[in-house]
Amino acid sequence: MLFTHEYSVIQDVLTPDFVDHFAPPWDPPGREGVAHRFGQAADALTTRRVEVVVSVCEGDILAQAIELHFEHTGEFMGLPPTGRAFTIGGSNTFRFREGRIAEHWGVFDVAKIPDLLAAAPGPEGGWSSMWEPGAPHGGRPANGAPGPG
Repeated sequence: MLFTHEYSVIQDVLTPDFVDHFAPPWDPPGREGVAHRFGQAADALTTRRVEVVVSVCEGDILAQAIELHFEHTGEFMGLPPTGRAFTIGGSNTFRFREGRIAEHWGVFDVAKIPDLLAAAPGPEGGWSSMWEPGAPHGGRPANGAPGPG
């Protein structure tokens, strides 16, 4: 589906009452929301590879750590296409019922994408713009709030 953009397969793979706990609140619920998100992503990012780093299955639960390899081919987060290739990590957890996915939880490192697409590292936007220049991990955010850790 990521490579072919055949979103009709969503109807076959996800249960009619599918719940996506990863979905942003502005997306339509269920299967319609999944098709919407994949469509939006496909307009901006060309999927080059999906790498399953580890996969663990117990009962009706499948958990995976994955790496997504993209090329920036359309406007994304206000950034015009750069043609740059980049990789983000993430995880998916699925609960299956009767051979189809009934629930999904996901975490992906999308906050760093603007930095990965920037012409050069710096304070122009994305994750790095939140931290004081030169601050080590655990430093103070640029807005003066306490840093992580």
